Amino acid sequence: MLWLIALVLVLQALFHWTLEPAIRWFTPLFELKLLPLLLGLLGIWLLAGRTDSDRAH
Repeated sequence: MLWLIALVLVLQALFHWTLEPAIRWFTPLFELKLLPLLLGLLGIWLLAGRTDSDRAH
């Protein structure tokens, strides 16, 4: 039983140590911290579209 507890603790520590960089990189994505920037870029892209006077007849 002690071996099982030790194995679980070692595996948890190993997964935490290896996955911590990925967690740090993807946390802002999952928390939608970049959402205002993405919506602003989308708005600029939509406003910069062609108008009827820009089209060639």
